[in-house]
Amino acid sequence: MMGWFMLRAVVIFCFVVSMAGLTNVAQARDERLSDSPTPISSVSKEEIERIVDQRLEDIMRRTPQNTPPTDFSQVPIRGLGQTNQSQQRMQQGSGDWVTGGSVLEGGRTVYAKPFVRAPKTIIGGYIDFTISDCNNAGSRDCSEGLEFDQERFVPFFYSQVTDRLSVAAEVEIEHGGPQGNQGDGDVKIEFATMDYRFEDWFNLRGGIILIPMGRFNLVHDSPLNDLPLRPMVSRLIIPSTFAESGIGFFGTVYPTQLSKVDYEFYVTQGFDGGSSAPGGTTFGEGGYRGNKGSFQTDNNENKAIVSRVSVSPILGIEVAGSVHHGKWDDERDHYMTIWAVDGLIQRGPFELLGEAAWTRIGGGSKNVAAGNGTPPKRMAGYFVQGNYHFMPEILKRMAPTHFGDSSTFTAIVRWGEVDTNTQRNGNINDLQRLTLGINFRPVEDSVIKFAYTFNDHKDNPQSRNGWQFNMSTYF
Repeated sequence: MMGWFMLRAVVIFCFVVSMAGLTNVAQARDERLSDSPTPISSVSKEEIERIVDQRLEDIMRRTPQNTPPTDFSQVPIRGLGQTNQSQQRMQQGSGDWVTGGSVLEGGRTVYAKPFVRAPKTIIGGYIDFTISDCNNAGSRDCSEGLEFDQERFVPFFYSQVTDRLSVAAEVEIEHGGPQGNQGDGDVKIEFATMDYRFEDWFNLRGGIILIPMGRFNLVHDSPLNDLPLRPMVSRLIIPSTFAESGIGFFGTVYPTQLSKVDYEFYVTQGFDGGSSAPGGTTFGEGGYRGNKGSFQTDNNENKAIVSRVSVSPILGIEVAGSVHHGKWDDERDHYMTIWAVDGLIQRGPFELLGEAAWTRIGGGSKNVAAGNGTPPKRMAGYFVQGNYHFMPEILKRMAPTHFGDSSTFTAIVRWGEVDTNTQRNGNINDLQRLTLGINFRPVEDSVIKFAYTFNDHKDNPQSRNGWQFNMSTYF
């Protein structure tokens, strides 16, 4: 853009200079002209701009010397952004241009990516940091003693390749990554999908798909949630963050002006629960978080089906149902099915949300024997949460640079239960939790949270209560 303005300025300057000398040149050629030069002001501004624009067009139309006469506008030029195997152009000694060959670009090959030539990818992400302290032996996601945890650094990428084709992905770096001080972190693809849009009601999706089981798994980002800890049902029954490799369809329909229906349907790899044979190894009352399927291979070559349908009859109300069904064992003998329901009601500053999930495991038993191919038969969990948003006007008046129109406080109460073997009392994950919390959002995408949890473990009645502090933001 700067080069265009400079070119235009040069043309205007040359035009003005030529106009200034016009009278003298004309006088030398024709005696009949007046002795006084014609003033520049006698030429209108509009006429100058018209002539300048015409000259610029003439310049842009000129074909530089030593370039092929054929239109190569669709052929990438040598340099940044050229793909490795692009066609090359050269001029023979006779002056004839030829096209052909596929060569690398030496040191420039590392830049041979189409996004360098035509950038179109958006990069963002979120970060969250947590401090926690629970007494005695601690509780789920809240260890004993004071701990500082860089829980997540999650860059995400989005690219609108065409008006119909898009790509989205997240890379999750947990606890500093595997190369952290103690090597106790992790790096993984959280999801990576390619979407092709046909219509609003029908779209194709393939890749590592964020599984639409319940509401929380779809909106699990820390800056979106009001409490430091995730619901227990979304950790043990729906193993969030829950993603599987697969393909399917999604879309939205609008029955009326105020209502909408969203659906997702996918075929995925499913769980890898180990062996159900006598002497086989499978999961126990600790749950199946560690038995999510591979992104590459299928342990039993039997695909799972996953679906969620949500209905919003009016603005501020949504109810949904989800299902995940497929064989879990290496022997392909048994199915595992997870059902879930979730809902949300928003009215003014109040929100009420909740989620419940149930698992039925074929080949399971009340008497679990994880080392002998027998997992639990039934699992279940739920949570209910109420939020109240408020912003004291006195704070906005006293400290307007800290408390703006986009700032808000939220008071939260959540009750949740989970049981990874509902047929036996007192297993290690038969838990109840009451959470009281408050948070402050300076803007919608950033939040500072504090909460206190009361934890009841059926297998051990001692107090395991504690507090959590969290800071998280999108960037």
